[in-house]
Amino acid sequence: MQKFSGTRIEAISACVPKTTVKTTDFSHLLNQKDMRKFEKTTGIRERRHAQSMVTAADLAFYAAQDVLKEIKDKRDIKGLVFVSQTADYKIPFTSNILQHRLGLHNNLFCLDINAGCAGFVQGLSCAYSLAQSTNGKIMLIIAETLSKILSNKDKTTATLFGDGAAALLISNNPDDCSLSHFDFFSDGGNFDSIIIPDGGYRNPYSSESLKWHSDNNGNLNQGIHLSMDGQKVFDFTLREIPKSILSILTDTQNTTNTIDYFLMHQSNKFILNQIGRALELPKEKIPINIDRFGNTSGVSIPLIIVTELKDKIQEDKKIVLTGYGSGLNWGNCILTLKPDLCINDLIEI
Repeated sequence: MQKFSGTRIEAISACVPKTTVKTTDFSHLLNQKDMRKFEKTTGIRERRHAQSMVTAADLAFYAAQDVLKEIKDKRDIKGLVFVSQTADYKIPFTSNILQHRLGLHNNLFCLDINAGCAGFVQGLSCAYSLAQSTNGKIMLIIAETLSKILSNKDKTTATLFGDGAAALLISNNPDDCSLSHFDFFSDGGNFDSIIIPDGGYRNPYSSESLKWHSDNNGNLNQGIHLSMDGQKVFDFTLREIPKSILSILTDTQNTTNTIDYFLMHQSNKFILNQIGRALELPKEKIPINIDRFGNTSGVSIPLIIVTELKDKIQEDKKIVLTGYGSGLNWGNCILTLKPDLCINDLIEI
């Protein structure tokens, strides 16, 4: 387990595309009965999709530009961590590009992390480590345009995911005694549960990558599309996530009563409710915004802070952050949000 003292989130901004895609827009995949069942189970009524020329780095830029308003001197930024599975290029890495676009100085540590729905917790851990070692401010950015890697003939994925970005300023104050704890897990044996099979160097892109393949449920995918074994991911989530949350609570001498909010990756409403029941949590402790944004992968946790917790941090709030997904990978952290945390209004572009 990782432990940090005096490291905290100073400011946070989030950005989503203006384009709203409703469940009714998937009438080619779902009939009306299926739509009602889908919305009831997943909780998703709308999701945001980026326009064709808008990338994850573009959404990231607007979120980061907004959060930079909260500092007087950009030279205070000592590191930039960018988390995404939908980077602009394979080479070079996107944090380096954002350093230039944002007008940050050259004496800066840049790092890209290719991580999925647990990526925010992983990225936050890295940002906390950098903030503590440099004693400067670290910018953490997480952005995804998953809509660009989905098959519109696969109801398992096309209906679930949305696009978005978030940017945070992380700082360290040695005089602050508040503690943060992180714990991580990985099950690489099930790496293919959520995967884009082709386009890497295990299965290089070829003419075969563009051939359509059908699964047992009639969903069609090409090798360049994101595919997901929904049942396997569902089983993994309910098996591993509640006990991992209980584990970090026990190890840090917390209980569900000492935590103000549990901010969980917005995978689907049914799963969130099941985790809540397993932990015997009141619903008001589990904010949900999946109805308006869909599953935004790692962006979902900071997006919750912006959309659901703005104006609710009048005093110290102890929160649990929980991410889980591709890898299979999952992680939790316990930290405190301070009343002077700057939560900016949601940006739409």
